[in-house]
Amino acid sequence: MAKSYGAKFRIGDVVSSDAGQTGIVRAIFATFEGEPRYAVENDGALDFVCEARLLPRPDAPLAA
Repeated sequence: MAKSYGAKFRIGDVVSSDAGQTGIVRAIFATFEGEPRYAVENDGALDFVCEARLLPRPDAPLAA
């Protein structure tokens, strides 16, 4: 079973960053301080983002 690191989002969730980009959570990691960090896929590229910069997008029309 995968660790969640106390993460607010899960792998496969569609999210929007504070920069306005929408993507899919592909992985969750923990920093040395124990804070969750997300690998978010957007147009085939991964962006590593802290939780504070993400918002949920439950109605986004993206293919998983």
